[in-house]
Amino acid sequence: MTHNTHRILGLVLALVVACGDNNVPELATDGGSDAAIPNDPGDAGTDPGESEALRLDGVYSVPVTEPSLEPFASQPVVVDWRETNGRYRMDYDFPTDLTGVSQRVSFEGSLTRDGTIQLFGDLGSASCEPDPLGTSFVCAERFPQMAFDLERLQRDFERRGLPAHEIAQRIEVASFFQSDPIGILSF
Repeated sequence: MTHNTHRILGLVLALVVACGDNNVPELATDGGSDAAIPNDPGDAGTDPGESEALRLDGVYSVPVTEPSLEPFASQPVVVDWRETNGRYRMDYDFPTDLTGVSQRVSFEGSLTRDGTIQLFGDLGSASCEPDPLGTSFVCAERFPQMAFDLERLQRDFERRGLPAHEIAQRIEVASFFQSDPIGILSF
């Protein structure tokens, strides 16, 4: 199963690149970073064996139980995803609307025997697998080291001129996430 899953992942990535529309991920041109150093965006050149990152649009979602909070529980992200010699790396800027703090998420890991990609970084971990249609990835993520500043977040929402009831709902989502920092990343 590991071989087939690895082959499916490669085919999914090849299909995404070959689609040819405006939603096709772009190759990152930032020069890459040293894949052995998690949470270091780095400015060093790309190693000869390192692949360039696919830049993919994604959505990070906090699982909430209250339907009125759902519109504020999902935030867009841009994911840099790469695979090099059986090692995977994922980097993205975590949505500040969920924490009040600007943080870069970097994970690195490999494919497991059960077909999932297990990734680890300084802020937490992720378990990724293709969605049932095989067109995207879904990652269950845990962030025990995530930083939060909800007072700053409230001030930011107020500066944006959001209505008081919307600010209250957004802060409720952030508070819920702070109490149990788990979520789903789809890209």
